[in-house]
Amino acid sequence: RAFLYSLCEHLLLRNSNNNINDTKEFSRIKTTIANSLKWVCQFGYEEMTIDMFHEELVELFDFIETSLSAADNNDKSASTAAGAAKDESNRNNAQQQLHAKLNEENSTSDYCTWYLRVLTAAQMKSNPDRFLPFLLADETNMMMDIPTFCSREVEPMGKECGMVTVAALAECLGVKVVIEYMDGRLSNNDNDAAVGGIGIGRSGEVVNHVFGQIHDENDEDRDRICLTLLYRPGHYDILY
Repeated sequence: RAFLYSLCEHLLLRNSNNNINDTKEFSRIKTTIANSLKWVCQFGYEEMTIDMFHEELVELFDFIETSLSAADNNDKSASTAAGAAKDESNRNNAQQQLHAKLNEENSTSDYCTWYLRVLTAAQMKSNPDRFLPFLLADETNMMMDIPTFCSREVEPMGKECGMVTVAALAECLGVKVVIEYMDGRLSNNDNDAAVGGIGIGRSGEVVNHVFGQIHDENDEDRDRICLTLLYRPGHYDILY
C-alpha cells in the first residue's frame, strides 16, 4: 500500500513539471499496467476473477493522467498571478483527491493494492530461477516452491511484503525502490545483496537496500521513478 501511494504521488508531482522524461516514465508505467492483464493470466489467474482489480488500477492512472492534462492546460494560461494561484489550487485539489482515493477502505486502495500483489506473484512465477533461491518456509526453514510462496506470502492482503516481494514488484514495474530498515539488521547478508543490492551501513546504522536498480552505465536509470520507504517491523512508511 505504501508502494502504491508513493508511486502515484511521485507520478502526479513529477509530471506536473512537464518534463519530457517524466512524461515518458508515466506513459511507460501506465502502459505496463494497462497491458498486464493478459500477461498475468499466463500464470494461473482467471481473467474474470481479477479483471475488476486491474480495471481499478487502470482507472486510478487515468485519474492521474486527467489531472496532469488539466494542470498542463492551466500552465499554458497561468501568465498572471491569478492564473498561477488557480494552477496551484488545482494541483492541491488533485493531491487531495488522490489521497482520498488511496485511503478509502474496501475500494480503490484495497483493489489496487491487491492487484499489485498479483503483479508481484506473476513476476516471481515468470522467472522462478531468479527468486527461488531466496525462499524459505518460516517454520521449517525448508525451501518453498514459487506457487506455494505466492499463495501463502504474496497474494493474501494481510501478509507483510519482504525483500523478495519488493524486488519482484520493483522489477515488474521497472521502478527503483530504496528501503531504509529500522529492524536492527546488518548489511553483510549475501542473500540480501543478491536480491536487492545492499547498502553499506555498519552495525548501529540504518541499513539501506535498493531494489529494481539497473546495473549498466546509461541514462535510462537516471529518469526512473525512485520510491523511498522506511521499514519498521510490521510497517512501511513513505520517506520524502
